[in-house]
Amino acid sequence: MSSEALQRLRQATHRREELRREWDQARNRDLLGLLLLTLPPLFGAERGGLFVLDPTNQRLWLEAGTGVAERRIVVDVDGSLVGEALREGSTIARDGLESAPGQHRSVAAVTGFSVRNALTAPVFDVTTGQAIGAVQVLNKAGDAPWSEAEKLRLRDIAHVIGPTVSLMHAGQHLLTAARTLDDEIRSLDRQESAIRGGRMLRTFDPVEPLDEHGFLHHRVNGKLYPPFIDRTAIDALRETWDTDADDVFIATHQKVGTHLAKKFAVELVRQALDLPAGNAYETGDIGHDTVPWPEVMYSQHGRAYWERHVERIKGYPRIWYIHCAYEDLPVRRIHPDTRFLVVFRDPRAVAVSQYFFWKKHPLLKVDPQLDLDSFVERFVDGDLYFGDYHRHVTGWLQRSDQRIAPDRLMALRYEDLVERKEDCAVEINSFLGQSRTLSPEQLRAVVDSTDFDAMKTELTENPQSFHLDPKVYFRAGKTRDWEQHLSPLAVEAIDQKTRALWGGSLDTPPLDGARTLA
Repeated sequence: MSSEALQRLRQATHRREELRREWDQARNRDLLGLLLLTLPPLFGAERGGLFVLDPTNQRLWLEAGTGVAERRIVVDVDGSLVGEALREGSTIARDGLESAPGQHRSVAAVTGFSVRNALTAPVFDVTTGQAIGAVQVLNKAGDAPWSEAEKLRLRDIAHVIGPTVSLMHAGQHLLTAARTLDDEIRSLDRQESAIRGGRMLRTFDPVEPLDEHGFLHHRVNGKLYPPFIDRTAIDALRETWDTDADDVFIATHQKVGTHLAKKFAVELVRQALDLPAGNAYETGDIGHDTVPWPEVMYSQHGRAYWERHVERIKGYPRIWYIHCAYEDLPVRRIHPDTRFLVVFRDPRAVAVSQYFFWKKHPLLKVDPQLDLDSFVERFVDGDLYFGDYHRHVTGWLQRSDQRIAPDRLMALRYEDLVERKEDCAVEINSFLGQSRTLSPEQLRAVVDSTDFDAMKTELTENPQSFHLDPKVYFRAGKTRDWEQHLSPLAVEAIDQKTRALWGGSLDTPPLDGARTLA
């Protein structure tokens, strides 16, 4: 972690502890402890609890409750027993709740505690007279009806604790500030582990944020590039780099299955070629030392290091991965036999995956408070790293010139790499020009090694030169995870753009005769 980030972490942690102490004073933990000890036996009940209304919304937090973690339970005023007591301003008794609808059923699903009956009394603010919370007891022994005496007793207890609950209600801003600091601390902690030790990349000035949500970048040919790529390195590659017949490029936008495609390529080279001992692919490494991002390698290590890598893997497939648009390919000339494996993905899934990835990346300074709907607006607008996703894909597939012959480019869906691994392995092996047909055992080895959990475990236990922390960045590995995250409005916004730019399909661009999976 940088000294700046470390200092920010220390400051946030210190302030969080101050807020914790202030809140503990406001909430009077001694009173809460006494309340929870005495309520259940006093009423012959199984549990008791105190709810406090959050003044910023219509939700009630369990500030203290027997048998459950504090603040674990949150309920809406509408549809809850506690909310009903607040609205009515009177003590409410309910029986037969095990079969009655309501929020207590949802809470039971979370806690495993089934509510049969409840007695709830509102707590009023001592100055305004407004209902600001409630004290509650649950499951009277024997399920006998709550007596009038018990209702009066709970009402009196609610009255006695009114001054303390008023302080807690007024101090809710402390919790709001604490939650904000908790988010910042989690973000800073992720930054410490997001990039493996010794693998943090240098950044190059000048960089600037895209907007109030961060996204530090340079602009190259009008497109955003991350700050760890030096624009002079891109210029040097464009002026001097001539690819050769050994070069294989995995061309992707970000978060479309790049590392999975790298693993397929590396494992196929290992299985299908007779390589000498000690070759670069022998260990299955897919990190920057073996499968580099050329602009990053040149930026971080310079020309001599880059040339040594080119020479080290000469004579058998030299695998690179790139995120640039087709028109921004950092080469001077493309050899006729250079191959390009283009991977694309359902745009809805790309939006979700980029959202989580870019928020976690420590060098991009993306606001951890950025919500997904706001990010989707940026995604649809297209002004993000490496340009518009939809146009990026069609740019590679349709190509504005003839530098890459149709038979030297293969297009693959991420979804097929996940769900049709054997078919993909056979087709990629053929595309790479391997002369050896894979045996069933070799095919199984490729399939097993590209399993999401297997890759995550391998890169965690033996990362080799892989620079990212898979515990942070390997999130789901599923094809329709986006359904769990995107709002209907976000889905429609992405789908509308996809229909317009991809000819009506919601997950596959026009392939225009490109070599694809059968």
